[in-house]
Amino acid sequence: MDDVDAQLYEVLVRHLASDKAWLDLRYLPGLLPHFREHLPFGFWPGALAVRLFGEWALLPCYGLLTLLAIVVAARIARRLGGPWAGVATALALGTCESIWQYGGRVLLEPPLLLLTTLSVGAVLRPSPRWGLAAVFAALAVLVKGPFGLLPLACVALAMGPRAWLRGALACVAAVVPLAFFLWSEPSWQQGYLQAQLVASASGARLDGVLAWWFPLAVIAGRFWPGLPFAFLGARKDRVLAIACALMAALLCIPQRKWGNHAYVVFPLFAILAGMGAAQLLERVPRKVGILSAATALAWVLCLAGAGRLVLRPPCIVQDELAPQLSRLPQGTSVLVVSPRVEWMLIGQLAEEDRLVPWPESRLPDESRLAHYALVQRGTIVPEPWREIGRGRGWSLLQRYQ
Repeated sequence: MDDVDAQLYEVLVRHLASDKAWLDLRYLPGLLPHFREHLPFGFWPGALAVRLFGEWALLPCYGLLTLLAIVVAARIARRLGGPWAGVATALALGTCESIWQYGGRVLLEPPLLLLTTLSVGAVLRPSPRWGLAAVFAALAVLVKGPFGLLPLACVALAMGPRAWLRGALACVAAVVPLAFFLWSEPSWQQGYLQAQLVASASGARLDGVLAWWFPLAVIAGRFWPGLPFAFLGARKDRVLAIACALMAALLCIPQRKWGNHAYVVFPLFAILAGMGAAQLLERVPRKVGILSAATALAWVLCLAGAGRLVLRPPCIVQDELAPQLSRLPQGTSVLVVSPRVEWMLIGQLAEEDRLVPWPESRLPDESRLAHYALVQRGTIVPEPWREIGRGRGWSLLQRYQ
């Protein structure tokens, strides 16, 4: 599947593994050569997998992190609501489209969901272990900043005044490693703290969604089939219900919002859904057979390719222009000519074909960067360039001089 962030991050991990420079991320020579938009720690599992086993292990690594997050959420639900709550939680989270569609991609959400769920699980027990929760939350904060702290902070608030002091101390302790890293690395202060966190919170960034209710729309539109059962579970566990409501409300505060930011609430919502569904499952006879049949049906649909119903069609890099691009050696420079940066196309060229795209606003008569160029149809092509392929409004050019 094509995904701008996942393909960009896969190139970052590829470079991270080859450079052996664990704190210096780079994308392309002509685009984000010093990448500071996200912290490097969420890419370490992928880089380590590539170093140890090769690049084939990259996607399974992140898929495994997502599966572990599902297991942890199910164990929390089992502890709170019994075995059927655990089974229903695994089904609610594992069959959520946003989880199975993106859970095996190189994104920050797989390690984030695992670590935040572990941090919450450490306190949702008869004897809360705040120190352990702080450790997991600190790792989650190193993966994705304030989103790594959000679940623990909201659960601590929902537990009542007796937990507020210990919860506050755990949250402060969880921020210390990130604060030390930013203090010791000035380039990340500007690139990550100012240009990302502060700019997103204040609305200074130009991308993202401004509507305050957007995270609520993401939860309502994507957390299926578990959403109806989450409302049932809210009546059974007041702490989780309050924590989920607080998380959803706090996600609406930043001025600039993205859909994947809301995914951090899905494990807690899934636990609520599991507890709600368990109330119904306990009344159903032959529930083992019913759930086994549902699981078998899910596998049949997956193996039959049902996922293609929600995926984009193959891109031009793997379709119309595949014969021409596949003949180019890895590392070949290709100009991508457009008035704006074509992030999707650049990511496809860099990740899928291992080429080196260079964004350009116009097609130069002469170029020392590349002998190949992708231009939008209708672009005036000077004499040294000739068209060798076309597809979906783009032309692939080769310079013969």
